[in-house]
Amino acid sequence: MSVLVVHEAIGADARPDESDALVQVEQVSAAMKKLGWRVSVLPTGLDLQSTIAAIRMHDAGCVFNLVEALGGDGRLIHLLPAALGVAKIAYTGSDADAIYTSSQKLLAKSLMQLHAIPTPSYFTRSDVCNDSDSIWIVKSVWEHASFGMDDGCVVKGTEAAHARMAESEAAHGGEWFAEKFVDGREFNISVLEQDGQPYILPVAEMTFVDYPKGKPRIVGYAAKWDESAPEYSATRRVFPTLADGERNRLKSIVEQCWKVFGLRGYARIDLRLDSHGDPWVLEINANPCLSQDAGFAAAALEAGIRFEKLIERVVLAARRPALLSYRRTG
Repeated sequence: MSVLVVHEAIGADARPDESDALVQVEQVSAAMKKLGWRVSVLPTGLDLQSTIAAIRMHDAGCVFNLVEALGGDGRLIHLLPAALGVAKIAYTGSDADAIYTSSQKLLAKSLMQLHAIPTPSYFTRSDVCNDSDSIWIVKSVWEHASFGMDDGCVVKGTEAAHARMAESEAAHGGEWFAEKFVDGREFNISVLEQDGQPYILPVAEMTFVDYPKGKPRIVGYAAKWDESAPEYSATRRVFPTLADGERNRLKSIVEQCWKVFGLRGYARIDLRLDSHGDPWVLEINANPCLSQDAGFAAAALEAGIRFEKLIERVVLAARRPALLSYRRTG
């Protein structure tokens, strides 16, 4: 099989979360080469017409989509899969609609609310909200990888939340919103498509080891990307033993997210359980990181799926519609 790995062109001044795309490219490519596949790599920018032309020249059986932004802007994450869909080129992961609706966090939360998927309440800079007692966490509407998130993003009261949103916009650009903070256990649930259906991998929990009293228990930017930061080693992934009722409830919510957002290939759902044990969906990640030290690969390995086999399954899920069509007509 011939596979073309496409990723955003990364500049020399890229942030650690942006440069991680190159780590994924290297490791995913190496895994496919171990499978005996022919692998090529193509960086892309905003000129998608040229990108599609280059993809056609490679004549690959599938595009492995590792694009997380275009032109350094997360708002454009859905454009490559949209162009690939129009060009009728097979590609890995979710389609443009699913990536758009899950990546735009306000739209994602509206869709969850519409379908009775529990998600914390929120407000934006343009909303009037008077609540001086609640704790809020300020997030980017579009950017992922905990971009712009540190201890200061967790604030008390809407006045402080509005101030933090203004600070984040001035410092980082883009749009920001405040979400009610769920101070509880955090779970990352990875899902891998298998025979056209979502297969839920072992549930991972992010634990906060020896966090000082009063320090917000969040997986911020430093915890993910700064190896010198105390949070980097203090936030640890474990695979806990859950009670049947708890596991089944989480599984039901994840399956509903998969269906409502029209996910395919692979995805990750991030949730928290509050002090009453009630689950709240924080984010739908339609194209989670696939590097070997990230959560998705760890969950797959916990299920006994080696990295090469994981990547093989992702590609075969992308080619499944074409293979089914061939079988029906062949």
